[in-house]
Amino acid sequence: MRHASYTLATLEVDNEPLHLLTASLMVVRRPDVPALDWEVVATTLPGETLVQRPVHLVMTELLDGRIFRGDAFVVRSDEQRHVFRGGGSLLGLLPADDLEEEP
Repeated sequence: MRHASYTLATLEVDNEPLHLLTASLMVVRRPDVPALDWEVVATTLPGETLVQRPVHLVMTELLDGRIFRGDAFVVRSDEQRHVFRGGGSLLGLLPADDLEEEP
């Protein structure tokens, strides 16, 4: 199993920015599983609770400004803590991340 973690500077949910205090993206490549497993955990300023539903996420990585995009599902949300589970591919990964599918 290979994995990578990224600290996020920005996070948009269906084109609406969240006011982040902290957020991270964790990506996992499991052996013999073609799809990536990824999750975003975010803490925001107090605001609205997000309803459990499919969403499109656009994320900016803190260190190099790289943009990640992908469809996810709102797993949990309260006024400040939000968890999103990746529901498909994740755009923005590079070969240097070493998360390509095994041949």
